[in-house]
Amino acid sequence: MRICFIAIGIVFFSLLSCTTSRLPFRPDKKYESRELKEDLLILKGVLEKHHPGLYWYQSASEWNAQWEAANASLDKPLTEPEFRKTLRPLVSSIRCGHTSIRASKQWQKYSDTVLVDKLFPLSLKCWADTMIVLGNLDRKDSQLVRGTQINRINGRTPKEIYESLFPFLFGDGFNETHKYQTLSGWGTFGNYYRQYLDSSNLLEVEWIDSAGNRRTDTRTLYTPVRDTSKKTAGVKPTKKQLRNRRLEGIRSLQIDQQEKQALLRINSFGRSGQLRTFFRKGFRLLRENAIEDLIIDVRNNGGGDVGNSTTLTRYLTDHRFRIADSLYAIRRNSSYGKYIKHNIAFQAMMPLLTKKRKDGLYHFGYFERHVFTPKKKDGFRGRIYILTGGNSFSATTLFVKGVKGQKNVTILGEETGGGAYGNSAWEIPDVTLPNTGVRMRLPLFRMVMNKELPNDGKGIIPDIQVGSTIESVRRNYDNKMLKATQLIRENRRKGS
Repeated sequence: MRICFIAIGIVFFSLLSCTTSRLPFRPDKKYESRELKEDLLILKGVLEKHHPGLYWYQSASEWNAQWEAANASLDKPLTEPEFRKTLRPLVSSIRCGHTSIRASKQWQKYSDTVLVDKLFPLSLKCWADTMIVLGNLDRKDSQLVRGTQINRINGRTPKEIYESLFPFLFGDGFNETHKYQTLSGWGTFGNYYRQYLDSSNLLEVEWIDSAGNRRTDTRTLYTPVRDTSKKTAGVKPTKKQLRNRRLEGIRSLQIDQQEKQALLRINSFGRSGQLRTFFRKGFRLLRENAIEDLIIDVRNNGGGDVGNSTTLTRYLTDHRFRIADSLYAIRRNSSYGKYIKHNIAFQAMMPLLTKKRKDGLYHFGYFERHVFTPKKKDGFRGRIYILTGGNSFSATTLFVKGVKGQKNVTILGEETGGGAYGNSAWEIPDVTLPNTGVRMRLPLFRMVMNKELPNDGKGIIPDIQVGSTIESVRRNYDNKMLKATQLIRENRRKGS
């Protein structure tokens, strides 16, 4: 009988624990100050033990002051979003575009199912002290249309808004091009504005109308209209068609046989794009069609696999090159390992890939020593025009840096979002804070491309700077692409 009661008790408590673990997620849950401070202390310890560029753009005393201010603010219970609002400026102060704060898995799953009732109506193109309407969810609004210049939103100028939002955005060094580009993403500005600056439902907007007059009026948040109509089923695309569409979104090559010029778009160096095969076939086509001028658009390329970016560099470069002067991690393991979700295969290979040197750091010697050579077969030796912008990041910066200064290469557009001197990246596991579940991306390697250059915190500056203008946004034309085609015509007339 006693054994029977024990067995029943075990089953009961097992069921109870299962039921408890499956309690519905509460987005309004507040975490105690003690829990928040414990998570913040772990975040601090992880960064100080593992981040190779923590003091690249700030001193240890500046970092400690930032952390102490964040810790002091956690004197009351907070929800997860409120806690993340505290963490973002702290992590942003590192000035590392690969180090960022993410929602917990539970919050991410919850937010994917939430229907938003109110939306910020405007998508905006942002730069310097300028803000231009890209689109308006309210199609009945005939005043705030594409190309309209915004002077103020709820009394704040564009410059004041940017200064308030930039601490919540992540980027390399002191580069601002990437942050402007982030805010210019379709619908992105409204998300950041409402979450980190002003959540009011009314928007007092001051703008300049088509006649050049200043106008001020009030707008409300946009309420999406639910589509209740029954949609007729169309022809379902095949798996091959879906695959081709996906690949076309990653990379494409357009050849103008008559003009002997081509446009190569690479939107990612990720491994899913089958890029090596694409490059091999593409550059063979350029040779077979005797292409003289090649435009390469990497404005939306956030990076990816360094092997892919290096392969593209080899098809274009006229000299031998190395990826980096130095590439190293601070340590292989630490007491914070249980919070870090490592790539198991990479972690197992770390002792083989890295070697501890006299400086006490674990160097990835292959990329520090290995010299890559230009592709002899199908290497392109014509004129090359590379379009860059704020979203040109990480491995894309390696590619641009590898060919910058070459006689037949012209880089035009805007400063790259990725740092010109180097970055902290390579292996980037998630760190999960135990109490809140908030996640942080943690780069483990520091890479310096050219140690002879100063680390001024800037991206790669193009040879010819071409930014957006009010007119180019209003008329919806690509002035960077137009400049590239203009240069092609001019160079052909010169015979250069």
